[in-house]
Amino acid sequence: MKFKIVKSIKTLLFFIALGVMAYSCENEPFPAAPVGAGNDTIKDPNDTTQNPIDTTKPGKPCHPDTVYYERDIQPILTASCAFSGCHDAVTREDGVQLTDYNSVMNTADVRPGNLSGSDLYEVITDNDPDDRMPPPPRNALSPSQITLIAKWINQGALNLKCDDCETTNLTYANGIKAIFDNNCATCHKGAFASAGLSLTTYQEVKDALVNPIDLILRINGGDNSNPTMPQGGKMPQCNIDKIEAWYNNGMPQ
Repeated sequence: MKFKIVKSIKTLLFFIALGVMAYSCENEPFPAAPVGAGNDTIKDPNDTTQNPIDTTKPGKPCHPDTVYYERDIQPILTASCAFSGCHDAVTREDGVQLTDYNSVMNTADVRPGNLSGSDLYEVITDNDPDDRMPPPPRNALSPSQITLIAKWINQGALNLKCDDCETTNLTYANGIKAIFDNNCATCHKGAFASAGLSLTTYQEVKDALVNPIDLILRINGGDNSNPTMPQGGKMPQCNIDKIEAWYNNGMPQ
C-alpha cells in the first residue's frame, strides 16, 4: 500500500512538471537568432549606415594575372567598336555586336583557347586597313590592348568578374594611363584625334581635365551639350572613380 501511494505522488509530480513546462513554452518566445544567421545580411557593429548589408566586407579580389572581361575587355570594345555605325546593338555591321559578353561570344566568332581560329583576334591584327578593326581613320588597337585580348582568349574567353577597386595612391603612370589608353586613345590619339583632343600623355590628360571641356562630366555620362565619352557608353564605374580620385588628389604624375 505504501508503495502505491509513493508511486501515485511521483506520477502527480510528473504531470505537474509537464504542465509548468508547457506553460513556459506557451508564454516565452524562442531566443532570437543571431543577426545574419542563415542569410547574407550580417551587420558590422561599427557600421552606422543602417544598411542591412555589411558594406565593410571587401569585394571579390582581382588576381593580377587574370583577365576580367567586364574590367579589361569590354571597355576596349566599347571605345573602339561598339558604337553607332559600327558594332553597337543597332548597327551590328556584318552581324557582329560587341556591346556585351554574350553578344561578343554569339556573333564575333571567339573560340576560347584558340587564338588563330578567333575572328575577333584576326580582325584587330590584320595588316590590311580595309579589313582591320577598327578601320581608318581610327587608330588601330595598341599592342598592349591586342595582347590583353589575346590573353583573354587564351585563358578561355571567360566572363570573369572582380570588384575590388583601389582608388588610393594613384599616379598617372600607375593606374590612370592604362584607363585612358584602353577607353579613349582609339579616338583621341595622333593626327586624326577626335575634336583635335589627344589623350595619350600625362600633360594632354591633365590639360583636358583642367580646361573647360568638362571631361569629368563626359565620362560620367554627359548631358545634351557634353556627349558621353567614350561614345560607345560609360566606362566601368571603377575607372571613373579612379580618375576622379586621382584628379581630386592633384593629378600626380
